This record gives sequence, structure tokens and C-alpha cells, in this order.
Amino acid sequence: MADWTVCLIVHGIVQGVGYRHLVRTVAVRHGIRGFVKNEDDGSVSIMATGTDSQIEQFVDEIDVDIPAGPSVVNIERVNGDSERFPNTERSKEYSEFLVLK
Repeated sequence: MADWTVCLIVHGIVQGVGYRHLVRTVAVRHGIRGFVKNEDDGSVSIMATGTDSQIEQFVDEIDVDIPAGPSVVNIERVNGDSERFPNTERSKEYSEFLVLK
């Protein structure tokens, strides 16, 4: 199976509540490569590379609502090569999953 890359913007209570750590844990468990980072508008951006099955399981598991923790309202799939996701083509160069910023 070929790898593909998805770019996600996660909205909700996702900063200051351990969400990036949760995302990285799920990514590592599923063999996903890429990154997660906080954005100035309170959202979180994720670039994830893996097989179709890996990506779908990953997205399902990061859509959480945890009391006194992260609460995802919406996970938006967007096109790459935007201001948030420059160099989408380089995503396959990631050998692990990183927490940025």
C-alpha cells in the first residue's frame, strides 16, 4: 500500500490541554510520520503521512472529547501547500512524528 499525506486543522479546546502529546502518541502507535503544531488562532495543525488504513484509524482516535482535557469540535481536511502546510511534497521526508511549537 502506498503512503499518502493528509493535512488537518483541528478546532476546539486543543491547546494547553495535552492534545499535541495525545496526537503524537496515537501517531507513533499507528506508524504515522509528520507533525502537529499549535496555531495562533487556537487551532492545531497536523500533517500526517501513512497508509490509508493508518490515516483513517489515526483520525478516528484523535477526535476526542475528554472531560477536563482536549475537546475536538471539528477536524477539517485541507489541501496542502498552503500557508499552514508549506512544502507538502516534503512530508514524506519525515521519518517520525514531531511536536512543533
